[in-house]
Amino acid sequence: MNIYKLISGQIKQKLQDIPELAGVSDSAWDGVVVEVPKNRDFGDFSTNVAMVLTRELGKNPREIANMLLPYIQQIDGIKDVSVAGPGFININISDSLWQDLVNNILQNPDTYGNTDFGGGEKVNIEFLSANPTGPVHIGHARGAILGDVLARLLKKNGFDVTKEYYINDYGHQVDVLAHSVFWRYQELFGLHDGETLPDGAYPGDYLIPVATEIKNRDGDKWLNATEDEYVPYFKKIATGAMMELIKASLRKIDIEFDVFTSERELVESGQVSDTIKYMQDRGLLYVGTLPKPLGEAEEDWTPTEQLLFKSTEFGDEADRVIARASGETTYFASDIAYHWNKYKRGFAKQVDVWGADHGGYVKRIKAALGAVTDNRADLDIVLCQIVNLEKDGKPFKMSKRAGNFVMIEDVLDEIDADVLRLFMVIKSPDTQMTFDLQKAKEQSKDNPVYYMQYAYARANSVLKKYENLYPGDLDKLSQNKYDYASTTKVEQDLIRLMGDYPKVIESAGKNKAPNLLTKYMEDLSATFHSLWAPHSGVKLINEDDKTGTDNRMLLVMAFKNVIANGLRTLGCTLKEVM
Repeated sequence: MNIYKLISGQIKQKLQDIPELAGVSDSAWDGVVVEVPKNRDFGDFSTNVAMVLTRELGKNPREIANMLLPYIQQIDGIKDVSVAGPGFININISDSLWQDLVNNILQNPDTYGNTDFGGGEKVNIEFLSANPTGPVHIGHARGAILGDVLARLLKKNGFDVTKEYYINDYGHQVDVLAHSVFWRYQELFGLHDGETLPDGAYPGDYLIPVATEIKNRDGDKWLNATEDEYVPYFKKIATGAMMELIKASLRKIDIEFDVFTSERELVESGQVSDTIKYMQDRGLLYVGTLPKPLGEAEEDWTPTEQLLFKSTEFGDEADRVIARASGETTYFASDIAYHWNKYKRGFAKQVDVWGADHGGYVKRIKAALGAVTDNRADLDIVLCQIVNLEKDGKPFKMSKRAGNFVMIEDVLDEIDADVLRLFMVIKSPDTQMTFDLQKAKEQSKDNPVYYMQYAYARANSVLKKYENLYPGDLDKLSQNKYDYASTTKVEQDLIRLMGDYPKVIESAGKNKAPNLLTKYMEDLSATFHSLWAPHSGVKLINEDDKTGTDNRMLLVMAFKNVIANGLRTLGCTLKEVM
């Protein structure tokens, strides 16, 4: 039951059926909103219709509002309406609707909050896609968790979601990986004694097991091999091992992918060259010379003819290189082929999660995908800022086993995976954040993650206490209907917040902003905790009032359903006891 959608839909339909408004233009109706006011004391809902229609009707907003009140009052489920301020119409709905809402939550614990916004449309969400040259480190965590939560939100909103990882296993970085493993392989045979890794090689101990695997399998077969002989083999073994390492780390924070696509396979299968030919045949490419880069001295710059994409014709600031003078294709060419590949697999709607440092790349890939699909593809790119990791206000130390970065496992040695997941989506993706491991461990209301998880555990504790007092009655409660008549102000606030959940789910999905959900969860938890405040007037379990206690247990069960639903959508486990 989406109470917001129900009421707003009825109000908008009623307004458009009013004879006096028959001549109102469609564009004016587009500006009419029905929303939950920030101050719930003003009403359950509010609409700006009177202000929007002032220009169309040539009347004062309050005059229009007063004219509309009788019509809105006629809608089923509306208790009362009033005019406020310059012409806002505030609306309160009937107690029976709030009662129906609680009962609907009790009956639909898993599907409450689901919307049909997506309409079953297929969407591909690609995120993380860390180079397969080392373990997943904490710098990857925000994008990985953001992408996973977005996928869960899109599913909750009715999309058919596929989570994809693009393996950048082609090019210079994987050649360096192969050389680094080969150096470790030689080291196992006593070579490089006392030497340090060459400049540019991947440091850390994580490549030693890969080299050991090759030694155990092949012995000294590769010791005297040429570069052309060992690089392809070491590259294949090493990238495979790194991907297994990455997958294992991700499973520890409950992230798994549906599809893995290899850049190397795109190149070797001819898909990149086919994409370039397709673009050439359509007149999207030309051979030319780009202007001298800003800041580069004239004497240091040599104009070079390259194969260029007419990116400026599709909204970009400059044309972009597809292939260099040597004929070597660029990463951009592979990226176009990859996104076109997704489109041809049926994903007209695509979402990419990138680090904010790739922001300058957004326009060119959107331009290219629009060009090759005749603008039939919809690509949404979500940028997320870096996370500064601290402990007790000081930078968290790097891992010896990983080399020059902190692995996810290092963080999970300090906090559990749920805490990491929630903290990584608690702020807007485009906001830089500092994550202090010590503060994340605090068990207080100042720690929003603890506060949310404790709310669920507290609800569970209340229900267990009830079950101990009245054995067997908790199961029978599911046959009861919630009675709204005796609710206190705090309980009413909790019910109204629970009614907001579907709207929050839709808004978080539409805006690709999981932080909207985490903020809602904080507010919902705080309101639930306020039931224990001295001023609440609520005694959840009153042995002198079994009927009232039963009714309040239904409300606690409904809350538990909503908070559990939200935590699962964020990819968190449920803490039964804290």
